[in-house]
Amino acid sequence: MKKQFLAAILPLLVSFSAAAENTVIDSDAANNESVLANTDVSGFRVGAGVLNHESDDLLDDATGYVIEAGYDINKIFGVSARYSNATFDNDNIQNPSKLPGEVEISTFGLYTDIGYTLIGKNDFTLKPYGLLGVEHINASTNLDNNKFDENEYALAIGTGIRATFNKHFVLAAEYKFSSVDVPEYNDLDLDTFSLIVNYKF
Repeated sequence: MKKQFLAAILPLLVSFSAAAENTVIDSDAANNESVLANTDVSGFRVGAGVLNHESDDLLDDATGYVIEAGYDINKIFGVSARYSNATFDNDNIQNPSKLPGEVEISTFGLYTDIGYTLIGKNDFTLKPYGLLGVEHINASTNLDNNKFDENEYALAIGTGIRATFNKHFVLAAEYKFSSVDVPEYNDLDLDTFSLIVNYKF
């Protein structure tokens, strides 16, 4: 699933980069440079998207949704709050080393993204960024003989790229990593890939 996800977002990243290259500030046009350099990128945004959790040790793939509200402070710093929910129905007979039964993972997190927003023409911006945050992760299963419901706080780190079109339409592709301790199992290390669409006010 990881390879499929990366294959799906790679064309988006390439197109973002191409768009940025075609719309960056023209160094020979002093007026345009001044206008673009002073563009205000701050503002609230809300949105939703899809995500995929992977953990090589305990979980194959858990797919689900994510909703977020964020605020871009300036060209460098942004903050966001997110909730996500994902499930995976594991056949514990075929995969006895994996978490048993239907596993549900829900996460609430607060994050900051740090990067530099590239300003282009036609209200286009592109921001590659690093992500740092704190998450409350709940991992649970409904299998009676191996039932658990574990809540943990975890540090999340990641990276992503966010493109804004016409000041309002925002598309982001992101990877982040976090880890939660599940009793009687190894740590549940989560590699999370997400694709999120926002509307910016």
